[in-house]
Amino acid sequence: MNRFIAEFYGTFLLILSIVGTNFMLSELGAPDYIVLIGISFAVALILFANITIFTKVSGAHFNPAVSLYMFMKNNIGVKDLLIYSSLQILGAISAVIFAHLTFGIENNPLSFIDRSSNGIIVAEFLGTMGLLIAIIHSEKHSPSHVPAVVSTYIFSAVLFTASTCFANPAVTISRMFTSSAVGIDPYSAVLFIIVEILAVIIVSKAID
Repeated sequence: MNRFIAEFYGTFLLILSIVGTNFMLSELGAPDYIVLIGISFAVALILFANITIFTKVSGAHFNPAVSLYMFMKNNIGVKDLLIYSSLQILGAISAVIFAHLTFGIENNPLSFIDRSSNGIIVAEFLGTMGLLIAIIHSEKHSPSHVPAVVSTYIFSAVLFTASTCFANPAVTISRMFTSSAVGIDPYSAVLFIIVEILAVIIVSKAID
């Protein structure tokens, strides 16, 4: 598979695991805490599969924050950064549309869910930093365990952070376009993206 297609497809599956799982469990009448745990499981499992499958194809970023970090460390060029990020965002938005169509759930153009409180924004910053640190150190010290480290980190971070650890600008942007419980309003999305990028900058300067 072409590396650009891999980034689109991998990000598509990542967002579909969030929105689709929310729809499925909600339709089954699951309480909110089961929906949250189910989303954590689904995201962790698809990340494990995606990273295992696509690491040697595209580097398995599926996240503009990861691609930005790789660019800042001279692991990819500006052209790849722009193409990767664009395809990640496109894949994420496509997944939201696909989930709404296949589950037959009507959608408003934009989410109205406010996630802009100080606590949630700080949690998103720390969650993104934690994800980057997990990727960097596992890749450096135990490359074969990257899929397990990243997926288990995200599984737990979705549950222990007040933001549910978006930690990914493509995730943040795409979730503006679902009026479901996993959505985020545009103002909150802007704040999330700012702290996600800030986390990349700090981690890139702090870790060699």
